[in-house]
Amino acid sequence: MYLKETLDQFASPANMLKLLKKDPSFNKHCIQERLKEGTTITSDNRRKYIYIIVDGFMKFIFEGIDKQNFVFILQHGSFPHLPVYSEDIPKHTKIVALTDVIWWRIDFQFFKKMMELEDPRNYLMLHQLAETRRKLYIIAIQEKLSARDSIYFSLNTMMDFGLQISANVMELPEFLTYQELASHANTSKSYTSKVLMELREEGILDSQKKPWRINDIQRLKKLINIENLQAYL
Repeated sequence: MYLKETLDQFASPANMLKLLKKDPSFNKHCIQERLKEGTTITSDNRRKYIYIIVDGFMKFIFEGIDKQNFVFILQHGSFPHLPVYSEDIPKHTKIVALTDVIWWRIDFQFFKKMMELEDPRNYLMLHQLAETRRKLYIIAIQEKLSARDSIYFSLNTMMDFGLQISANVMELPEFLTYQELASHANTSKSYTSKVLMELREEGILDSQKKPWRINDIQRLKKLINIENLQAYL
């Protein structure tokens, strides 16, 4: 068993870059890049680079069974393309910058060599497995929800990327739109708009201007009709 804090600290961008810079050829293999909002990058199961996000938000989309897309949000500290083993790499993935993004592009073979030297206990991979497991568990739970509950659940998820104003009030991230919420909830934009209008009428949500605001977090949480989700809300 490992402490979450131990793995989080080891896998942080600051520590990863510190370890990579131990090699004198760091600047040859690692480049910081700025991506504009809306930038889209597609890839197959060949990996020439891995990336570490240091600022901004992206969404990761991978094609599941029957071409169903699964989406989750990436932020500071995320590794968009870091497979545990080569057969684990999805055949078709896409990442989209939801805001302006700064990340490090790192030659895959260089990164692999340095981790073999600097991470003999595989802390980074353990951290990656734990994070991926949590994301996929949430996706699996959400797939079983009704369309309405999925929208409520997605709003709760988006609070992880927002700003806490008070104990019961949260500003949601600037990138959130009706379309982004609908995509995350796997529902139509028109139905999402209908549900959000009801939340506005009840005073739970203010989505007339950016950033959107949850005015009553506890009431929103209680709207979801599945008790065992409370640990994830």
